[in-house]
Amino acid sequence: MMRILDRLTVAGAVIALSAGVAYAQTPPNGGQPVPGSGNSTAISGANRDNNAAYNHVVGSGVKSQVADDRPPVKRSAAVPATAADIIAGAALRDSRGAKLGTVDSVDADGAVVNTGQTKIKVPLTAFGKDNQGLLLGITAARFNELVSKAHSSN
Repeated sequence: MMRILDRLTVAGAVIALSAGVAYAQTPPNGGQPVPGSGNSTAISGANRDNNAAYNHVVGSGVKSQVADDRPPVKRSAAVPATAADIIAGAALRDSRGAKLGTVDSVDADGAVVNTGQTKIKVPLTAFGKDNQGLLLGITAARFNELVSKAHSSN
């Protein structure tokens, strides 16, 4: 008698759960198409037309008006920075012009550079300058690698 009761309980639970799952798969509108949704052939055709127009513009060499209106940035050749050039608050860039951080403080041994995530002391001899300000003669990736190495050895 107990086995039959257990089987009926399990069967009832399976039926109840499967009915809930089946109901959860029914769209809220009863499976009817949403008005204005169109068909897949029309949507695919419109996407194809849009892609073709985009590719035509890109392939024809049309230039952005924003890029054409801005004068090109000309950088002068970098030269070694003097101690007077390295001041607190000055922005620091890498050899490609990417921002590395700002000079936090300066003393005779070097300048403390604040990257926004950490601070590290850089020898004054490592600094250069051009017409856009202070820079280091390495890329941002190399600078970050050296910063990580310096912090891991502490």
